[in-house]
Amino acid sequence: MRTFILVFFVAFAFISCEDVEKNDRALQVVLNNELYRSADARAQINPDGTLALQGFTDLETLTIRLSNTIPGVYTLGGNSPNRIVFEDFEGSVYTTNIYGNGEVILEDATGGLFSGTFKFNAYRYGLDTLNGQIGVFYKVPILAGTIDEDPEVPVSIFTAVIDGANFNATSISSVDSGNFILITGTSGNTTISLSFPNTLTNGNNPIEGNINALITIDGVEQEAVTGNLSIVNHNTQLNSISGAFSFDTADPDAISVTQGQFNVTY
Repeated sequence: MRTFILVFFVAFAFISCEDVEKNDRALQVVLNNELYRSADARAQINPDGTLALQGFTDLETLTIRLSNTIPGVYTLGGNSPNRIVFEDFEGSVYTTNIYGNGEVILEDATGGLFSGTFKFNAYRYGLDTLNGQIGVFYKVPILAGTIDEDPEVPVSIFTAVIDGANFNATSISSVDSGNFILITGTSGNTTISLSFPNTLTNGNNPIEGNINALITIDGVEQEAVTGNLSIVNHNTQLNSISGAFSFDTADPDAISVTQGQFNVTY
């Protein structure tokens, strides 16, 4: 236990001596190079034997869920029951399931006080990345009250801005035709379609050649003449893909599609 306490203070001295406080209990982590320190932290053992640890401020919450209370290494990512979920001050939810990764090391659980370390990569809707490093929870106690269920994270999204107006698809389809992935989002009288090779990996790609985008409004189709498709995460084992896109159609009735985002399974 002395070794763990020493590691705790040495690790956060590396961040900044001014940022470290000696608390009876603590949950801290560096999120995208910014120190997050919870105002308070609590633990809860659920009826099925799983463990939840939660640190929170007035505006933000970080929750760690583990499949057991036994000290050891717990791997994050995929469909693992072990996960980290962070909700920021804007209500954006980042989770390690399914695209993320990382690990939680539960060092000590003596006397109902939980201490350990963690690191992770989490995603918001599979698009924005949240990197957590040098995470530490120290002597987090079981307290009265309930740790809330994780916020709901949409499995499929398809959104964009069309000539300045928000587009949020209410119907989304995605399929692997054998050579191409076809993604279509529809809201009201408007449909946006994307088509690209199923071998496309992470990175930016111009919309040209075998990468196509199409917008249909009131039955009138317009193809993209210029644009960009960015693949953020393509998991061929889970058949899931996420990315961003923007494109313009041709004059004289040119349409500008910007801030496009999708996160789908196929």
